[in-house]
Amino acid sequence: MEFLQKLLMMRQFQMGKGRTTILGQRVLLGPVEILVPATQLAIDQPLEGAKIYEKVRTTFNEGWSEAVRKMYGIKSQDYFKFLIDMSNLGGWGDGKLIEFEPATLEGKFINYNTAMAEYFKGKTSRPVDHIWRGLAAGGLTKAFKTEIDWFETKCIACGEDRCEYIFKPRKKFEENRIKEIEYQIPI
Repeated sequence: MEFLQKLLMMRQFQMGKGRTTILGQRVLLGPVEILVPATQLAIDQPLEGAKIYEKVRTTFNEGWSEAVRKMYGIKSQDYFKFLIDMSNLGGWGDGKLIEFEPATLEGKFINYNTAMAEYFKGKTSRPVDHIWRGLAAGGLTKAFKTEIDWFETKCIACGEDRCEYIFKPRKKFEENRIKEIEYQIPI
């Protein structure tokens, strides 16, 4: 809650007249079921997951992420931390950066209590956090000015106790294809 308190103190979290904004950018507050149809589509048609991910990644990178980064001029690693705080505040889960190598832009991230994964727990055998991964990838792409992708290796929806991800520049995923990558990243 410390992050929310900072936003409130700086008057950067505002609600009123049908608008909610954080850092001057419009956000929506709503139930998790808003995201269920897109996630269900990815479960029913597995190759759609990569398309959903890519659309979210590029839209977030060019929209919200670009506007916030430009407005506040946040340094790359600080912006990465900011995105984690925003994700946690937004109810996407309790995310933690486990490993990060700034020189290669590769790392590992875990997320507990993820909304989509908990909703679909026991209903699928493939990871489901395509929308969240797209947001994370779009944010890091903006932060580090290189195309970065996220691949989910463990998922609560598949019976794991947490969701786990690896991230790295897209070209590295292209060079070393991971099993089942086509269901998550459109390369």
